[in-house]
Amino acid sequence: MLDNGESQKEAIRPYFNRSIMMDFQGAKITSDVGFLLFREIDERFSIIGPMNDCLEDVRSPTHTKHSFVQMIRQRVYQIAAGYEDCNDADFLRIDPALRLAISKEHKFGASQSMLSRLENDVLGNESGLKALDDALLLSTDALLKKKDRRRLIIDVDSTEDPAHGMQESVAYNGHFGKNCFHPLSRPTRLG
Repeated sequence: MLDNGESQKEAIRPYFNRSIMMDFQGAKITSDVGFLLFREIDERFSIIGPMNDCLEDVRSPTHTKHSFVQMIRQRVYQIAAGYEDCNDADFLRIDPALRLAISKEHKFGASQSMLSRLENDVLGNESGLKALDDALLLSTDALLKKKDRRRLIIDVDSTEDPAHGMQESVAYNGHFGKNCFHPLSRPTRLG
């Protein structure tokens, strides 16, 4: 038995960084240890890393603190953890688990304004959307070939994001009983 009354459990060490150990012994260093799980999934299926080759970084290297891959990882992991908008980035950028997951270790992650610029200026144009689409296709391609499948169904539940009018990507959500914004509502053809 340990001093805090918990029994010893086997520790988990993610493959992407074996120096990280999760032992669930009650020490609170983060409220979102799931960031490390997102990185592990990202690494195993090569989801975000290959995007580095698809995006042109025109920023000055001497004034750049975060790579595109680090910022995309931070933004995607935050969304996956339930932080849909960038407003929480300034608080989350100091989270130890998020910093480890995006390879920042002892440095802070990107701020809200940096992530917003990434979304609007880099990912919000045709080449950025294509890079995101290609990353999803590449990550699923290996899985589909391994399982000898032709189709992959990705079930993404929407959040209550009410929309008014006839904007693109708006559809009725029966659960919430209103029209909601569904950014992933267009079908994607694989293979």
